[in-house]
Amino acid sequence: MLTKKQRSQENTVFGVYIKEGLYSLAQSRKNHWMEFFNIFNDKDEWDGVDLNKVNILFTYSVAAHRLKELLVSIQNDHVRKNVRPQQSKIITITDILTGTKGLVEMDDRYDTVDNKVLIPKLTVKDHLDIIQTKEYAGMYGDSKDIQKRLLTFYETGINWDESKKFSFPEATAPEPTQKPLTKEDYLH
Repeated sequence: MLTKKQRSQENTVFGVYIKEGLYSLAQSRKNHWMEFFNIFNDKDEWDGVDLNKVNILFTYSVAAHRLKELLVSIQNDHVRKNVRPQQSKIITITDILTGTKGLVEMDDRYDTVDNKVLIPKLTVKDHLDIIQTKEYAGMYGDSKDIQKRLLTFYETGINWDESKKFSFPEATAPEPTQKPLTKEDYLH
């Protein structure tokens, strides 16, 4: 079991437990953001993987200390860490009084405060593609939700955060845009 300090170190690569016989990879980034990757394996073994060449499925702001069932190993010595720029465009509340959600761009602190507002109000009619592909700014701390999202992607190719239905009830999940890759697919 990983310690709280191990789970909170920036740029640490973790083996991710999804279910018995299915694992993936995640990397912590600046200010508690964590990237989850489109790579799966039947064992928590990752020698030879370069995360710079693996698509990022989603990036969440996470309470890593609450993900002890999910983050099962440190893989820093087995994989090449992702050094691509972090995702900076997120969906967040742009008007606190009305609860309006819009698209903002975070600065290099990757904080959710005082960001550049790109679209003040997202609507399904005009911005479905953004709603389907950009993540919420909220802090995630439930490993079961993350496991479910990874498993759904692995089984169906659909990469969708079900919690978006609360803010955008008429939004639909996106069509599969990429197929799940196994470590063997990646290495060949």
